[in-house]
Amino acid sequence: MNRMILRTLLVLLVVTSCQWYAGAQKRKTLDTPNTVVYALPQTVLKLNVIAEKTILKRGPFAEYAKKYLNISDVVSADGVEWELKSIDVSSHGEVDPEEYHKITTSVDYEPSLISLTPTGLIRGFNLEKKMILKEEKESVFITDDKIDIEYGKFSIDPIIKYKEDTIFKVVETDTAFVKVPVLEKQALVKSLEEKAEEAAHQIFKLRKRRFKILTANYEVLPPDGKAYEIIIKELEKLENDYLSLFVGKRVGFTENFQFLYTPKNGENGGVIFRMSPQAGPVGVNDLGGKPIRVDFKNLEITRELAIIPTVGLVPQKQIFYRIPGMADVSISNGREILFQNRMPIAQFGKIANMPAEVLLNENYSIEFFPDLGSIKNVSK
Repeated sequence: MNRMILRTLLVLLVVTSCQWYAGAQKRKTLDTPNTVVYALPQTVLKLNVIAEKTILKRGPFAEYAKKYLNISDVVSADGVEWELKSIDVSSHGEVDPEEYHKITTSVDYEPSLISLTPTGLIRGFNLEKKMILKEEKESVFITDDKIDIEYGKFSIDPIIKYKEDTIFKVVETDTAFVKVPVLEKQALVKSLEEKAEEAAHQIFKLRKRRFKILTANYEVLPPDGKAYEIIIKELEKLENDYLSLFVGKRVGFTENFQFLYTPKNGENGGVIFRMSPQAGPVGVNDLGGKPIRVDFKNLEITRELAIIPTVGLVPQKQIFYRIPGMADVSISNGREILFQNRMPIAQFGKIANMPAEVLLNENYSIEFFPDLGSIKNVSK
């Protein structure tokens, strides 16, 4: 019985030893060394700007608004006005052109196990294959609608007036030629002031009719509340159409803009774009706009961080990554703060490295944050 137990233990020991040896053996050396280049990211700020554009259209009877309606607040000239509504700031990682690195094959590891983003940023080593989904947002472009203010579109009065004049025609009789008076009707176009006077008269008539409906001063009234509501709204709309002939129109809508800014290590900020009252958000070089600038306060959280010296190390056998910094970011128009937040900035931190021998065992994986270049996870 003891022999049977001893034999079983011996067999288990041999099997276990074989399994340990198989797992510990090194990977096969490649005959030809292979090199893969990867990049570390730098943080780029993206400003999503919402601005309101207002189109101003002068009414054809603007000069008579004071005379016939006693209104002085009118659009005096056609034009465009812009107003900044909101700014939202986000960040993403882009390739830092000064931080390209390469890793070369050795006896124990292969760079083919590196995972990169489509732009070449490092994602990790020995990662499981996952489907990377790209989110796409539909962009909506707003176009300016043509704004017309025409008297003839909704006027109930004709734009032609008729005038009767007496003219004399020469008629031949048996004894002589005689002048006979004849009435002739002539069609004349009304003057601008005459049209304005008629439009003002219609405005007061519409107000009077609306007042009479609201005070039930008609023999026949709308049958129910819904009918009341529809009639009142239509009368109000028609009155506003006539009023626009005098006060003009202001049509506003919002538009979205995007601006990118890459912070430089050691800088305090700079102008991102300019806000023009006539052209809206414009580039930095358009001096007709008010500057909108970004300011950084580097918190220097990595200043006291000790970095392993790289003297004597072979760069191709090192894995480089970032330890990002942190900064207080503010957007202002000179006096007013439009945005303020604390954000990680990759290039405000430090570059660190680890020996590529960590990839000796392919059961280990290293995952990075692609937008920051920092280590996200080390797992087995």
